[in-house]
Amino acid sequence: MMKEIKCTIIQDILPLYIDEIVSQDTKEMVDQHLQHCEKCQKEYETMKRKLYIPAENKAPIIQKLNKTWRKKKVIISIASIFVTVLILFGAFAYAFYYETVIPYSEDLFKVEKQDDNQLAFHYFGESYASVNETHPMTFEIDGEKRNVSFIFYTKTMTESPSRNLFNNEKRSNEQKYTFILVESDKIDAVYYVDFDVEKVTAGKDSWASILERAELIWEK
Repeated sequence: MMKEIKCTIIQDILPLYIDEIVSQDTKEMVDQHLQHCEKCQKEYETMKRKLYIPAENKAPIIQKLNKTWRKKKVIISIASIFVTVLILFGAFAYAFYYETVIPYSEDLFKVEKQDDNQLAFHYFGESYASVNETHPMTFEIDGEKRNVSFIFYTKTMTESPSRNLFNNEKRSNEQKYTFILVESDKIDAVYYVDFDVEKVTAGKDSWASILERAELIWEK
């Protein structure tokens, strides 16, 4: 004959029994005990009501905390996505649009006067982002007035396809890119130098200072 299980043992098991996480043998044992023990039946009913509280009867503070937490999770997720997009966009913009000056080298740049008296500026590099050029400006150099044109090329971190500026850029097999200088017939000398027109306009730089640091690459 099966020994009678003590009520204290059954009541210790009841929480697991109510949550249905006991073995089949334990469940059958508790079922059998509840059929004959009124005391444990009452304990079972009381415990069941306490463990299974309807969602609508949850304490307001718990509902408020859950709502606040969900709201914070949504805000954190949106903020993370936004920051990620900004980082990716910044990296993309830096790689494709941030331009640096291509240093002058005799192997990369050459100015040549063509048969039509136009000055052709040849660039032998792989690629470039933009060309920056000035119209001829008059300077007194070694006691002589000369019309000078400044020019420089820029590049980005990624290889940039050349831009057909004003439809006066040509290509041939000998030179990678050829740029026809503006008002070629008036130019006495061409200098390669990095310049910023906005700084000159704002008084933070001057054309005389730019000429001093420029590299002479062609003159009549």
